[in-house]
Amino acid sequence: MSHPSRSIRLGVLGVLAAVAASSWACEASAQGGQPLIPRAVVKLIIDHPALAGYLHPEVAGRVPLVISNHLLADGVTPSKFGQPVRILGDREVGAQPHIRFKSFAMEGSRAKTVLEYDVEGVEAVFNLQRSDSGWWSVVDAQVAKRNP
Repeated sequence: MSHPSRSIRLGVLGVLAAVAASSWACEASAQGGQPLIPRAVVKLIIDHPALAGYLHPEVAGRVPLVISNHLLADGVTPSKFGQPVRILGDREVGAQPHIRFKSFAMEGSRAKTVLEYDVEGVEAVFNLQRSDSGWWSVVDAQVAKRNP
């Protein structure tokens, strides 16, 4: 015969497990199972030479650099051109020049992200590698003008 307090404890654990599972399911469905881009990767990308020729800090409205928060993980906000990057929601960004990450896919220690920078009419693809110690590096970067 089971002890009543043990049954209660097991019942509570079952409820907690169910809540945790439903929370995970909501979070996964809210993100569509999409992994989020670590802020360290964002910093590597905005500092990469392949993108540098399109950022134009000398043009009005380009500093501070604005990035949509679409697909971005929480973390430390990187700086660019001596100022913190402005991370804004898609609605807040409006028509101002901004970088928006369109996709981020991981397979083992490799990742691929695609971004767009509409003000310049470009799309960039970055292939990344994560070391065993967790540091990311850019393996390959390609920036191309989009077809209108």
